[in-house]
Amino acid sequence: MEYSDFLLNIIPTLLLEILAASAGIFYLKKVKATGSEKVFVAFLWITVFFEILGSYSGFAYFSNYTVFGFVKETPFRNNYWLSNIYILLNNLVYIYFFGTKLKNKWAKNSIAGVSVIMILAVLIDFASSDFYTEISRVSTIFGSLLVLSTILLFYLELLASEKLLALRYDLSFYISVIILIYTLCISPLDYLSNYFKTSTGNHLFVSFRVYTLLILNILLYLTFTFAFIVCSKKKK
Repeated sequence: MEYSDFLLNIIPTLLLEILAASAGIFYLKKVKATGSEKVFVAFLWITVFFEILGSYSGFAYFSNYTVFGFVKETPFRNNYWLSNIYILLNNLVYIYFFGTKLKNKWAKNSIAGVSVIMILAVLIDFASSDFYTEISRVSTIFGSLLVLSTILLFYLELLASEKLLALRYDLSFYISVIILIYTLCISPLDYLSNYFKTSTGNHLFVSFRVYTLLILNILLYLTFTFAFIVCSKKKK
């Protein structure tokens, strides 16, 4: 992977994240948004912040540490620590977003209870594993399964409701579809990234993951943008 590849990945992703977050603000101004929708839009701006902050490791590595050279001999040389924090936060926001859509109290309480267990398990994993040099397996597996389970429960309730006839302006439905696809695709790659690194000579896998992530991010944030614009047309 070259410096140009790094820029090709980060610049389009960052621009699309800003576009999606801006579309979210537009949506909030046009409709009477729920609390979970406001949290989701706020999280998109937090994602922009994490993207900008996390880019330091790439600039440092590809400049041979002439840029951000102070991180070279520190645990912060890679941005795995930041990715671990973001993945946990990402999973919690998605679980909260779809959890608030559930009407069944048992399902809602179950998701909340398992979420607490997940947080504890991930924090223990952070403390016991190498937080600075690898992505948390517990966060990747446990979090992804819980996100997918919450979306599945959301779909089951959706099938049994009258909302199925009015999905055109249902923001949560659009978001659920792309997150379902994104999670199923990216979680295995995140898990395997701990075993296949450039430091171990696995440049092919690293390049594959980078370009797959770029494609998925483009789909993710374009879908968010599209969903916000379409759903902003619904009546307050």
